[in-house]
Amino acid sequence: MIVFGPGPIGLLCAAMARLQGAEVAVAGLERDRTRLDVAKQYGCTPLVGNVVEWAKQGDGLGVEGVIDAAGVSATLKTSLEIVRPNGWISKVGWGPQPLNFNLDPLVQKNITLKGSFSHNWPIWERVIRLLATGMLDVKPIVGGVWALENWHDAFEKMHGGEIVKAVLKPGK
Repeated sequence: MIVFGPGPIGLLCAAMARLQGAEVAVAGLERDRTRLDVAKQYGCTPLVGNVVEWAKQGDGLGVEGVIDAAGVSATLKTSLEIVRPNGWISKVGWGPQPLNFNLDPLVQKNITLKGSFSHNWPIWERVIRLLATGMLDVKPIVGGVWALENWHDAFEKMHGGEIVKAVLKPGK
């Protein structure tokens, strides 16, 4: 399985897939190297650049599944190329770009494309249980805790790729 997008959501998707026993690669850009190092902590293979070789290793048909947490049209297009026949793509990332490419591979390969929006109570209950039992460790993703008034510094570190996720708390 390949996860596009090594942000907090992509890394957590990768961590959850690893908990289920999947072999997972996380794909990002050169500027994502710090975040891809976090993916390694979850037992994932970091990928920068062309993902096709990794996806086609084995029988050459592609990966069983793709999670698109990047939210850009290019990753959805690549997902259609690297997923095997009868495979699946879960689109988690949002993006304003138009597709500007053909969706026929979806039909030709009998791919299941599903959107995923996890903001509901049953999902949160499962996540709380995973955190409480220690099965899901978010320490690798949390890059620090900042006082609320220092939110700008925290966001700069996130947006600059220095950390994956900042936690804000009230007070100094």
